[in-house]
Amino acid sequence: MPKITVLCADAFVHTALRCDLAPCKEIELIDVALQPEQQQLELARTLQPDLLLLNGDSDYITLLTAMRFACPAVRTIVFYDFFGHREVIEAIAYGAKGCLQKTSDPAGWEKAIRLVHQGHIWLNRQLLVESLDWLLRNNHDQPPLFESKPKRLTPREWEVLHWVGQGMTNKEIARQLAISDTTVKTHLQHVFSKLAVRRRLQLPLA
Repeated sequence: MPKITVLCADAFVHTALRCDLAPCKEIELIDVALQPEQQQLELARTLQPDLLLLNGDSDYITLLTAMRFACPAVRTIVFYDFFGHREVIEAIAYGAKGCLQKTSDPAGWEKAIRLVHQGHIWLNRQLLVESLDWLLRNNHDQPPLFESKPKRLTPREWEVLHWVGQGMTNKEIARQLAISDTTVKTHLQHVFSKLAVRRRLQLPLA
């Protein structure tokens, strides 16, 4: 039976799970040198794990937005120290397939990983009921869950995003790609729109 490959983007949780999940031979925790938060998208694209575990204390919304079309096959579980209705709805709306408390016991982690891998959404039952009730009572603030599917970046837009990640200015990117400053700016505007971000610093660095 193929193993469920899991990439954990948090050093503390990675270390804990490496011990806790060791007896479970069907789950393989990818043991890599964890990258800075901004480079996790590229790591997920390169390794293509079955599941990605994201820390809810990080800027996970930007990463989830990009992953919805950059790594559509990778399912994501967001874990928190503490979370409530708004955090759950926001995470699911942006593409997460589960929410879990960081301090959950090994059996809870294993069950969540298995069920999300099978295509289910993992949430504490009571929290799920309360979150749905909250959403129905506040449906005038519709989250991105109700928006149309995001468009994919073009190869050229990925190139521009890559050089932004290297710290280049628009003029430097223009020289690198042999295009005009205006064209670089246009590509960036398209990237901003597709990733639903407003500032250069919010871009996931690829």
